Amino acid sequence: MEDSAAFIEKMLELGIGMSMIKQVPDIMSGSLSSQNSVRRQVPPSPVQQLTYLVVDGTQAGPFNNDELVKLIQNDLLKSDTLVWQEGLPDWEAASSVPEINKLFVVAKIK
Repeated sequence: MEDSAAFIEKMLELGIGMSMIKQVPDIMSGSLSSQNSVRRQVPPSPVQQLTYLVVDGTQAGPFNNDELVKLIQNDLLKSDTLVWQEGLPDWEAASSVPEINKLFVVAKIK
């Protein structure tokens, strides 16, 4: 039970960190727009599939791909962790879902 609490606490830390990181471009573009008369349009980022995990028998999520990479790097998401995404008929091991399996490689590179 203590591991579940630690996992949830770590997830909250990551969520807070991710939301702060996502605000940086807005903050920077605001300060740069006062220096430049031309403001560049940033193309919208592609929509990412959200993923749910089973941790200690409890469903957690949803998580986007950036968050999943962080979980892999922190050894909180493993190849045998059960995951579910829209379109999957049932919960499957992370390594058996091609989109998630690729993230294990990405996590090692970063």
